[in-house]
Amino acid sequence: VSAADATRSGSAAVTITAATSVAVSVKPGRNAITKGQTQQFTATVTGSANTTVTWSVDGVSGGSVSVGTINASGLYTPPGTGGAHTVTATSVAAPAQKANASVAVSDLAGVLTQRYDAARTGQNLKEYALTPATLATPGAFGKLFSCAVDGVTYAQPLYVANLAIGGGTHNVVFVATENDSVYAFDADSSACTVYWKKSFLGAGVTTVPNGDQAEPNDIPGDFGITGTPVIDLAGGALYVVANTKEIAGPSWPYKLHALSLATGADLANSPTTIAASVVATNGGNIDFKSLDHLQRPGLLLANDTVYVVFGSHGDTSFYYGWVMGYDKTSLAQTSVFNTSPNPTISGKGGETAIWMSGAGPAADSSGNVFVATGNGVFDSNINAYGDTVLKLSSSLGVSDYFTPSNQDSLNTKDFDLGAGGVLVLPDAVGSTAHPHLAVLGDKESKLFLMDRDAMGTYASTGSDRNVQTLAVNAIVPGVFTGIFSTPSIWGNTLYIGATNDNLKAYSISNASIASSPSSTSSDTYTFPGSNTVVSASGSTGGVLWAIDTNKSGTNGRANGPFVLRAYDATKLATRLWSSNTIGSDAGGNAVKFTVPTVANGKVYVPGQTQLTVYGLLP
Repeated sequence: VSAADATRSGSAAVTITAATSVAVSVKPGRNAITKGQTQQFTATVTGSANTTVTWSVDGVSGGSVSVGTINASGLYTPPGTGGAHTVTATSVAAPAQKANASVAVSDLAGVLTQRYDAARTGQNLKEYALTPATLATPGAFGKLFSCAVDGVTYAQPLYVANLAIGGGTHNVVFVATENDSVYAFDADSSACTVYWKKSFLGAGVTTVPNGDQAEPNDIPGDFGITGTPVIDLAGGALYVVANTKEIAGPSWPYKLHALSLATGADLANSPTTIAASVVATNGGNIDFKSLDHLQRPGLLLANDTVYVVFGSHGDTSFYYGWVMGYDKTSLAQTSVFNTSPNPTISGKGGETAIWMSGAGPAADSSGNVFVATGNGVFDSNINAYGDTVLKLSSSLGVSDYFTPSNQDSLNTKDFDLGAGGVLVLPDAVGSTAHPHLAVLGDKESKLFLMDRDAMGTYASTGSDRNVQTLAVNAIVPGVFTGIFSTPSIWGNTLYIGATNDNLKAYSISNASIASSPSSTSSDTYTFPGSNTVVSASGSTGGVLWAIDTNKSGTNGRANGPFVLRAYDATKLATRLWSSNTIGSDAGGNAVKFTVPTVANGKVYVPGQTQLTVYGLLP
């Protein structure tokens, strides 16, 4: 039989020689499972009355503990560690005839916080199915299904593998919406099985109407849950902050809830209403006013504390930047920090909102918390920290900070330093002089590399005292080129997606970012750039994922589908896949600042009315 007559099922190629007409095929040809699941493979033999096969894994008959076992009926049980394996069916009648199928076993416990970890690295190093080679194969990857949700989803979907829920053990993806709902979906089911749905609405309690706030274009529709929740896997809890309107009064409270991962029920001491007060620098108190503030940054779980951070609604009303810590068990408030407790410093309070789009406060291994602020006056003598990266202790005292010397100009031009988030870098990219680093991008399209042990504070004259400043994109009159995203890191490569720019990769080592990008995408991303993430199998198989969310329907922009793209992380000029290439891959309408979640061979992308799930096609 000629090569042209060879048959293929999925990615399972069949070898047929001229000596026999026997052929073997295996389904599914491609598959991704977690280490707690099993996978049934089916072999079909044609050209022989004897249709039996023998099974092997990575060349081992029947498999083994280290590669996974497979029984005579083709049921594969994976090993306890992650990795990619080849399952082979061999014809008993013609042993030279066999077919292969691939199975990727994930040992990822979950995506428990925004951008994968408290350092906000944006990397999943336990992804074995979605490799550059697989994604470059036509028909191997695409849209699997979508699940309807009841509101716009700004929060990044979170994921837990092998969760005891719904009377069994399942992979679960959690989605929080602006309609004050949290869903627990089966992460693998095209039926969109909902194990539980928690709504924080009820009699006399609604979402916050868009018109109740002075900024109607910041988020389309009503306000509810904006910041990404955080999961304590050991404690079986999902922490989420919901904003509602209580008609009696009225009032617009934010409440911190601790929900059972298994049932969605409020756990002990949940919820707690968020309230805070600090002493103003000129006397008196400054009280937290919920209607003036937006809880957009993702929650952080560190030091057995849930940190909740606030910015404003479009820089309107009387606002501040707030950071609050709550004990993860009792939900008692343990600490409060105000970025500029100065009620008369301007017509809008102390300002200095904490935006950190598509990210949240970051934490290092020592428990220090890092936040970046936006526009506002800087004067450390009166604790006013406009356009500043703050290093806070676990109890939210200021340990150190970095403020660019042109802060006053940034403030005047609305070029927030903290439009994006802080990335706490791995020590492997540091130097002897600067072993502990962090990086942040700003609206002037600059990357600031900082020493976490000596942030640099503020130099009113001369050069900034951070480790390095790098211009990513030129400032063009009439064209905005700022950074609203958080960099991602993989190995010795830093990735950034600025506004009206290509995605760029920079080498970073020995506490230095290369002056020129090592690779650049051919695609350009307009506002707001892109929050990228990386999936890889450790140090190999890196894929950079990016979402184009320009058509978010906000601030006068068109409304339309997001575009999800995958690039070879070692050479961004190689686009591996894009959701706008084939019509059936189109996603839901875009939400600005969203971040994709990659887990177990699938990519979960939030939208305005649905969760879209991409993955290996069978």
